[in-house]
Amino acid sequence: MGMAVTALVTTAAPPLGMCNASRTHRELGNADQKAREESERLRQQEREQAIEKRKRDMMLRARVAAKAEEKRLELLYMQWVEHHKKLSNFLRTKAEPQIYFMPAKPIIDDPAIAEENKEKAFEEWKSVRRAEMTQFQKQVEGQYISNVERQLERLQNARNARRGTGPSNMQEMDKELDSHRAEHGPKTRRLPEGGNDDEDVEDMAAEDELMDEVLGVSEANNEDPTKPSEEATDGAPVTVQ
Repeated sequence: MGMAVTALVTTAAPPLGMCNASRTHRELGNADQKAREESERLRQQEREQAIEKRKRDMMLRARVAAKAEEKRLELLYMQWVEHHKKLSNFLRTKAEPQIYFMPAKPIIDDPAIAEENKEKAFEEWKSVRRAEMTQFQKQVEGQYISNVERQLERLQNARNARRGTGPSNMQEMDKELDSHRAEHGPKTRRLPEGGNDDEDVEDMAAEDELMDEVLGVSEANNEDPTKPSEEATDGAPVTVQ
């Protein structure tokens, strides 16, 4: 009677050190992946914050420029009114070009009535021109804001067109972010009621800088992309009536 001998083959377990090394390698790989994801998340968050800050800066710049333009128009209006008041002492022809003249004899014998009529006509003219100037100033402000909104829309469309997973697109967005940092670097200011704590406040100095630029707004308007187009200035009250 033959006896069958069954051989049991057992697989030896890997050394404990090899298991620990493999597990450590996987953990390091996972930690590195999480670190890259977190870094990219923070980078994307910084990009979005830079875009939002640029929007605020452009809108603020447009509003400041619009206010400066309103003040300039107001000064022109005051000069216009003063000039017209001087001309109201004369009579003028209806035919164009109008000719202003002083009659040899007063048309109305009573000086008080003549003065009253003159003041009434002047106030009526001033009221009409004031309404026209106010409406024109509103159009100028709206045009400044509209120009900025169109610029922001074009920038957003350009970003959407570039957006993708390719490294070249991400590098281009990073260059744009670096350019924004260089242009709008952090500006620090001590808060007036901050005690002994120093805080970095990037946006607090923006309005001061822009208001300083207003002092040279007449020169800046020539290069300001938010300046109203020539169509917006059509119909401006520029002639004396």
